[in-house]
Amino acid sequence: MSEAQPPRSIAGRIAILLWRLVKIVVFTLGVILLLVIILSGAAVRHLEASRVKPLPGRFALVLDLTHPPADAPREPAWMNFDGTARPNLVETVEAIDRAGHDGRVSGIDIELGSACCSLTTAEELHNALARFRSETGKPIIARAMSLDGAAGLGAYVVATAASRIELSASGDFGVTGLALQTPFAAGLLKTVGVDAQFAHIGKYKTYPQMYTRSAPSRANSAMLDSLAGSLYQSALAPIAARLHQSPDQVKALIDQAPLSPDQAKVDHLIDEVLPLDTRIDHFKGRTAGLARYVADAPKAAVGATKVALIVAAGDIEAPSASGDSGKIDPRRLAGEISDALDDPSIKAIVLRLNTPGGTVTGSALIGAEVARAQAVHKPLIVSMGALDASGGYWVSSHGAVLVADPATLTGSIGVLGGKLSFGGLLDKIGVTVAGASRGANALFDSPTTAWTPAQMANLQTMLKLDYQQFVGWVASGRHMTPAQIDAIGQGRVWTGEQAKQRGLVDQIGGYHTAFDAVRAALKLPVHAPLDITDGNAQPGIHALLARVLQRANPLAIAALPPQLRAVVAMTRLHRLTMLPITIR
Repeated sequence: MSEAQPPRSIAGRIAILLWRLVKIVVFTLGVILLLVIILSGAAVRHLEASRVKPLPGRFALVLDLTHPPADAPREPAWMNFDGTARPNLVETVEAIDRAGHDGRVSGIDIELGSACCSLTTAEELHNALARFRSETGKPIIARAMSLDGAAGLGAYVVATAASRIELSASGDFGVTGLALQTPFAAGLLKTVGVDAQFAHIGKYKTYPQMYTRSAPSRANSAMLDSLAGSLYQSALAPIAARLHQSPDQVKALIDQAPLSPDQAKVDHLIDEVLPLDTRIDHFKGRTAGLARYVADAPKAAVGATKVALIVAAGDIEAPSASGDSGKIDPRRLAGEISDALDDPSIKAIVLRLNTPGGTVTGSALIGAEVARAQAVHKPLIVSMGALDASGGYWVSSHGAVLVADPATLTGSIGVLGGKLSFGGLLDKIGVTVAGASRGANALFDSPTTAWTPAQMANLQTMLKLDYQQFVGWVASGRHMTPAQIDAIGQGRVWTGEQAKQRGLVDQIGGYHTAFDAVRAALKLPVHAPLDITDGNAQPGIHALLARVLQRANPLAIAALPPQLRAVVAMTRLHRLTMLPITIR
């Protein structure tokens, strides 16, 4: 037995306190210095941007689509401390539309990559480019090193709006179709000792099957097949229009892919094969990048109707959550909608949603503010991105007009709950968990303790109530009966086109269509100018610090692949509404 340590002297205690104080001061000064450096860099870039030479009298607009424009709020300039911010999707669409009425713009030059784009983004960009060509007759050149990979189809959909498509001789035409995939990990979880316990309402609410089955159910397979057919059909439409062929003829061509660039040219899928390291300068070097053109945008016309654009992307968190970056904080989004509703200068709201769903409580909180728009007689138009399903549709259903892209995945009116219990895995690796508890259900949320039959029955009861509330809420928003919503609900996912046929969506289109819906709701002329203002609240200093720490820590959850992030999140998942599909 070791001897007890003698008590420290008063001088020793003072020294320890002083050392701790020094560490706190040094840390605080370090944080302040970091912020000064970041904000100084942002200020310098702002000054540099203000000194940018004006655009020339004649130029082609250059779109770098090697990576897709984000369908998310644009970060404020002061947070762009690493200089990586790019114009987001709505800014890109607005720039293309503005270029159609700008006499200085001689054409559009597009650099494509296989990382561009999701089908919804591709269709939105295609439509904007098609409007430009139709209104101006000016050339659009689209070029790519290669067209392949999971996003190759989206990139080609964008390219089909061009007057000329060029493909490098070193690449290939690898547009091979479309696939929907869902992993099924029940066998793996059983092997490693992880217990997956789930309940759901709706036979198509198949998200838990990834953890509870080794193969899809019949309902899941039928839904996936229907979605694949609808999505592929919407992607083929612009390709068929460009080639002046039927969709079946286009399918036959794509079924032969991957193709060499020369064969793709023979089949009229592209217009020109460029030798390696060769680029034709169609616009004689007189070009301007998208970011520069966006920065050059004039202020809204005097008297233009003010419209708040609120963009939200990510999983919908619980109201009590910490508000992680990349997810939808329901308190914040509800507050943004509330502020726009209470601002008399704002005459309408466009709410852009890109979410697979999330918590029932978070969805209900946001949905209540969307519904309040009707009470204050302010049009709230919902514009759906790639995803607006499950909890996202709960939010959307009370919008004045719901606008979806043909390839939007929406609906999924259903609920689920469950968790993964890791007690068996811990046993296998020699870890024992012990403790004390009071209350029959004190370990309900424990990631190491499986649920009892009584607890599973309790979960099922809660889910039934949630589903009834979900169906009733949607029915009141869409002016349908609960029975009608239940018939097209049951957790089934629909494409935007399918949803419109079933009364879940009002119009097909993107941002452009949503702004037209605003004009119609306000009884404005078709081309009346709108003052589109940012309705997203600016992030505070805590968001900046979170971003700094996240980028400094490559092991952050946000840096994990989506499949691993899902497993981490599933340690506690009750009464969530989520979407189960990966598009490839």
